Amino acid sequence: MASERLYKADQYQVQNTAKVLEVTTKNGCDCIVCDRSVFFPEGGGQPSDIGTVSKGELIFNVLCAEDQSLEDDVWHITDAPEGTFKVGDEVELTIDWDSRFCNMQRHLGEHMLSGAFNNLFGGINRGFHMGEDYITIDIELDGRMLTEEELDLAERTVNEAIWADLPVSIDYFENYEASLVMPVRKQVPHDGEVSVVTVGELPDPYDCIACCGTHPSTSGQVGVVAIYKHEPNKGMNRIYFDCGIKAKEHLNENMKLLTEIANRNSCKTADLLHKLESDQDQAQQLKAQMARMATYIKETEKTEILAKLNEDKAVVYEQDLIAVDDLLKLGFAVIGETSDRFLALLHPETKTALLFSSGDEKCGALVKEHSAEFGGRGGGRDDNARAVFASEKDMRAFAEAVVKVVK
Repeated sequence: MASERLYKADQYQVQNTAKVLEVTTKNGCDCIVCDRSVFFPEGGGQPSDIGTVSKGELIFNVLCAEDQSLEDDVWHITDAPEGTFKVGDEVELTIDWDSRFCNMQRHLGEHMLSGAFNNLFGGINRGFHMGEDYITIDIELDGRMLTEEELDLAERTVNEAIWADLPVSIDYFENYEASLVMPVRKQVPHDGEVSVVTVGELPDPYDCIACCGTHPSTSGQVGVVAIYKHEPNKGMNRIYFDCGIKAKEHLNENMKLLTEIANRNSCKTADLLHKLESDQDQAQQLKAQMARMATYIKETEKTEILAKLNEDKAVVYEQDLIAVDDLLKLGFAVIGETSDRFLALLHPETKTALLFSSGDEKCGALVKEHSAEFGGRGGGRDDNARAVFASEKDMRAFAEAVVKVVK
């Protein structure tokens, strides 16, 4: 005879005494089957209960509960060392109520939100996952994507039903055919016992769906459903959301973050978007202005560097008013107008030396041969190379050494 599942009769029962019927081991720890249990094994998209099992004064954790089918035994996977339990032992099983109730809130909230999409738009739930940080459902609408207005309507509708504190009932049927008397929104034929969860009063409930999970006795205990975002997924609408305490914690964290960002921007949270858009416009203007300044600096510096290269074969030149990438472009522009010349451009801010050659000097080889001597690293090609150093002093010493070699 399979384990008696006490949560089916009372989903608020947290503890029971039981007799061990079977023992096996997993990873050096005992796994036990009891004649009766309050533990819900993972199923229907809902995680299993966690909790404890005690034998006399010894207390061990139940890490999860498992089964093979709804009519099969419930296995309790514990952290008790192998050999702790034996058949016939009397034990006390206790679930973690906070975890159970959170799962109940989330599971019923998922039913009700899926029901809202079905009632409002004819959407069909094709997928459900209850994760640690959020829940997802995949709503099929014949390829159509939901609008933000429709998402808002569904969220408002489901929360109004939650706050109406509708009754929640669970009916059990011997088989799928017997369950067809219920007005379920989605029929999923399968073998064995069928449990149907109904929110509201028959014959016209808010929602009715087959499910083996645990659920609170009234919708008001869900508290709230909060939709976070949605995105396309295989032609369907993937909805990210959460319910109850999980949703409240998420919204609290987001509100704290929003308030902190608003405070840092010296504005109210309601004005934050306008402030960020204004800052973005200013940033784009500054970026354009900096680009013009960089162009001006490169043209000015190019003239000066070419003048120096007319007088000397090898020149070292420092510049950190522009970014290192702009300095690289400057180097190419300069060396492109010379022949048989060598240029070392130094960028003090990033401690970077850029080498350029329009003659026989091999820049990559020079970096490879001399940069390590000054604690640098880098590489490059014959016509250009770069090396990065730990200090400006090392950077300058490297450049001076290379110029001596070139001259």
